[in-house]
Amino acid sequence: MKSTILEYKSYQGSVEISLKDGVMHGKILHIVDLVTYEAETITQLRQEFEAAVDDYLETCEEEGVQPDKPFSGTFNVRVGPETHRKVVKAAARAGMNLNETIKRVLETWLNECPEGFEVVHRHTHEHHLVHMKDDDAVYRGAMTLTARQQHNNPKVTLQ
Repeated sequence: MKSTILEYKSYQGSVEISLKDGVMHGKILHIVDLVTYEAETITQLRQEFEAAVDDYLETCEEEGVQPDKPFSGTFNVRVGPETHRKVVKAAARAGMNLNETIKRVLETWLNECPEGFEVVHRHTHEHHLVHMKDDDAVYRGAMTLTARQQHNNPKVTLQ
């Protein structure tokens, strides 16, 4: 999946299509002010977005106001009381506070996650197989290795 977000000077802009009007349009995201742009092609839309960001920054400077920063660094996350309790306890065991823990988790995730959230599933684990001459063998209740001697076709069943 390709991104539908434009980026320029740490600002992000949306990409929308109006079939009715036959144009593409968008707005600068994550700021209080409403700054929009419009174009007929993707290349023009990117140019209009960048021009809109430059114009927004110039206008703020001319008026003597600080432009909205795209992010303040503070946000609220709703995780439910049980998850909240578990994270606070895990943080305490690690000698950290909740903010430090969440920051570390987010940074780790961002470093491991490819651009565009492409990871569907990732995991690692080890398999320990036991080969025995008996017909059936159980390894710690996690795996069963069944050897069918008449077919000489071992079968592994995860439990």
